[in-house]
Formats: sequence, C-alpha cells, structure tokens
Amino acid sequence: MDTGLKGKLVIITGGARGLGYASATKFALEGAEIVLADINEEMVKESAAKLHEETGAVCHAYRLDVSRVDEIKAFFAKIKADFGRVDILINNAGIQIRNDCLDFKEEDWDKLMDINLKGVFFCCQQGGLIMKDNGGGVIVNMSSSTAVRTTPGRAPYCISKAGVKNLTMVLSCEFAKYHIRMNAVAPGWIMTNMLQDGFRLGVVSDKQLMAAIPYKRYADMSEIADTVVYLCSDQASYITGQTIGLDGGIWATQTPTAAWKL
Repeated sequence: MDTGLKGKLVIITGGARGLGYASATKFALEGAEIVLADINEEMVKESAAKLHEETGAVCHAYRLDVSRVDEIKAFFAKIKADFGRVDILINNAGIQIRNDCLDFKEEDWDKLMDINLKGVFFCCQQGGLIMKDNGGGVIVNMSSSTAVRTTPGRAPYCISKAGVKNLTMVLSCEFAKYHIRMNAVAPGWIMTNMLQDGFRLGVVSDKQLMAAIPYKRYADMSEIADTVVYLCSDQASYITGQTIGLDGGIWATQTPTAAWKL
C-alpha cells in the first residue's frame, strides 16, 4: 500500500535515540527524507549517519534545544533556507523529572515545561508557518497515557503531557484551514531508559505496572513508531485533532496506575 510518504521531508525532534529514532527508521523505510534534531549534537550526527547506513535514506542532523524559542525560530529558518519546506513534523523531544510535588523545585518545573510543553507549542507554530506557506502538512505530538491516568511523583510531567493533548486539539482546529493535520500519540509503558530509571530509583515497579496494564506487557517502540507513521500517511488523511492511546488498555480500565509500589 502506498503511504504517500516517499520523498517527504520529516523533521523529528529528540530524534537521536529512543522513540524519535524508532520513528525515523520507519519513515526512512517508507522513502522519506529525514531531519533528526536533538540537543546532543554529537549523538544526533552519529544517529543520522547510522540511519543512512541502515536504511539508505537521505538523513540530516541538526542541533536543537527545544526549550529555547530563539533556537526553535533559528532552526526552522535554517530548515526553510536549506529545504524550502516542512512536510511532516514529529514533536518527540521530552524529559522526565521525578519528585514529590511538595518538594518539586521551580527550576525543575521550568525546565520540564519548557521542553515538554512550550517547546512543542513553538515547534508547531514555526513548523506550521512553513507548512501554511506550502499548502499543508502533518504534525504529530508526543503525549502520554499519563495525560489521563496519572502517577504520583511525576505531577509536572503528567500536567505537561495533558497540556500536549489539549494543545493538539486546539491547534488542529486553527491549522485545519491551512490543510495542516495535527494529532498526538499517547504511549503507555515502554521499556525505555526512562522506565528503567524509574525501576532503579524505586518510584515504580514491574509488579505495579503489570497490575495496571490489561494487556500484561510493555509496548515496543516499533509499535508506537508504526502509529506515528500511519498518522502521517495518506491512509490517515481525515484524522486530525485526536490523541491515540497506545497503552495496552490502561485508559479503558479504572485500575489505578497511581498506586505507590505494591
């Protein structure tokens, strides 16, 4: 089936590893041209070279700190100068800071919100301006199952991901007249470095999570990436303003994910 992605320019923030890189791989296999953007300049260059070697796709690497609006504006100005267009934007960059809300520091709140929410908004804005001039495009934002089912010790993270969910809805309405579709994906628990850190720090346990996931397993990054690619394809041409839960059934049950370690 032709996905309509061949030759499309796909920008992925936080693309040097994890879900960003997994999504880049899927897009590359569909024949897209890939732009990986990440705050870690050395890593993103290595990842772009690796992706080209693995898939044969044309891959580019750019440094980008999404917490800084001036850098976001400069980045998209550079993209417009280098390529003249943005066909697809995946706002994947994000961080996790764990602490009880009574002890959470203002600087940590600001850092998390600047990356997870403000950065998404202004990347949508700047990418959307280029898409508007070029007749349309597709944006996918990375939310989380915690936008609906929260977990203690991660209040600002949960708030930021709920913000991304609502940001996606309101901006999709504003952008529709420019033929820009915008959706979000909301992954549940994936065996990533972030989750492994949670196990190591003792803030979450495998027993707790398996009690909360009806499907009784963690997601694979490739499953999330498949949905990201689908939402950008021609097969999803009438889907906009949605947040797709990829959580093994967590949203469908009242089983609490908010319990402390069992």
